[in-house]
Amino acid sequence: KVYMSFPVEATLAASATAALLGVLSAPLISSPICAALVFGWIACIGVALTLAAPPVEPPPSEAEYEAHGLGPLPGGAPPAQLYLDLMKRIVLNLCYHEQSHQVVLSRSPDEGRPAPELARTFSLRARVMGEDVSLNTLSMVGLRRLDSLQACISALVAEGIEGDLLEAGCAKGGACIFMRAALRAHGDTKRRVYCCDAFAAPPPPPSPLRVALVRPWYVALGAIAYRLPLSSQRWLYGKLMPHQTAFPSNVGHASDDTVRSFMFYLTHGHHLRPPGLGACAGGTLPHVRSNFARLGLLDEQVVFLPGFFSETLPTAPFATLALLRLDGDLYPSTRDALTHCYPRLAVGGFCIVDDYYAFDECRRAVDDYRSEHGITDELVRIDRLSVLWRRCQ
Repeated sequence: KVYMSFPVEATLAASATAALLGVLSAPLISSPICAALVFGWIACIGVALTLAAPPVEPPPSEAEYEAHGLGPLPGGAPPAQLYLDLMKRIVLNLCYHEQSHQVVLSRSPDEGRPAPELARTFSLRARVMGEDVSLNTLSMVGLRRLDSLQACISALVAEGIEGDLLEAGCAKGGACIFMRAALRAHGDTKRRVYCCDAFAAPPPPPSPLRVALVRPWYVALGAIAYRLPLSSQRWLYGKLMPHQTAFPSNVGHASDDTVRSFMFYLTHGHHLRPPGLGACAGGTLPHVRSNFARLGLLDEQVVFLPGFFSETLPTAPFATLALLRLDGDLYPSTRDALTHCYPRLAVGGFCIVDDYYAFDECRRAVDDYRSEHGITDELVRIDRLSVLWRRCQ
């Protein structure tokens, strides 16, 4: 199987070359032999550009793995610990990262990235910190957040804190899969894992003719839009957001960093569509159920709640939560999850916010809710993007 690298740039370059050669060779086209040579040359250039092999990347060394907490476990580690260590590597696709197609480094103010950036090579550091977008990992939360999630679940089980586990915004289900694996490792057969998401289906793939005719214009217009003033980008954001089905549309709460991130993905979305489903695709309910099933974790302890949080969480069938994980990115989705779930979080339970430092409007939603309800429990930073607190009152 041949994998195309950078097909859009190749298409644009080949099209420009073809146009230039067509103009320069117009007087010669009257000859059939010359015409065949010219168009053959154009075809060869297009094929060479489109099928250009990506550079070969050296694999991370043993020292790099150990530096990032991925070295061998100590001798005599119990089977449950070995199982969860391997599960983390599977969920983050550290075992086969050569095929992980890392394409984007997500926004990280601490790293000097106010907006996402394209990533042409694999970064073990970014994968560990949960700051990359990969096309075929089951989760983008990174190793640090999975380590923290494991510690939270272990504390809940050890201290006998009653309640289920819920993630609001599960995407492909990777963090929920790890929650279910952690319950199995602890022998917990009572708690349920609730997976909440819109599970929106991506649009059907366009025809080759439409790709050839429309995609160059789409890329060009996206590049122009990415360079517009922020006020113009915000206007465009307000026009386009109502047409998507993955998030509730509430433009009034959109922060500047959300608008910039949206424009980045609008401009560079074609990088998220190499062979396969794409970075944010594969999050439909059948896909997520399949992700659980392929790891032997799809059973009666896993419950799916498809739809916007404002529609599904008010009547969700759980009485008490021991762990609430928020990954809704935006203000309305984060606020909806807190409004309908936090009152049912047990004292001693954990509330984890995945995007607290990733999106200003997510942080504002959390801060507003905590202020309005007098929540003063200490915020503990997990990594550069995420925080948690333990409910003490």
